[in-house]
Amino acid sequence: MSAEDHDYKRRMDNWRRWRISERRSLGGSPYPVYNLTPRPPRGENIMPLLVGEAEETDQAVQALPAQLRRAIEVWYLREGSINQKRKMLGCRRERMLELVEEARVKISRSLFLK
Repeated sequence: MSAEDHDYKRRMDNWRRWRISERRSLGGSPYPVYNLTPRPPRGENIMPLLVGEAEETDQAVQALPAQLRRAIEVWYLREGSINQKRKMLGCRRERMLELVEEARVKISRSLFLK
């Protein structure tokens, strides 16, 4: 996995957590770069929520064509197996994976080539 792939995955996981939290920091102020959440139970790590980065990622997702945006939202925000997600999108598994990859390329260009 390249450094860009790793950064994309980290950013999308951060975006997913932010969206699931209804676009706000989880119990903290939206102003700090790092949202300091309560300490996790022993042995469990929690990635700090980067609100500014999540908002920037959301702008890149919102700029996608509707079909690609829907694929990314289903892929990251919906629970279920790949088969259940492809049914939500109404397409074959291969087509869903193509849409997610096309969206990844466009999001990466938007975020990393500024």
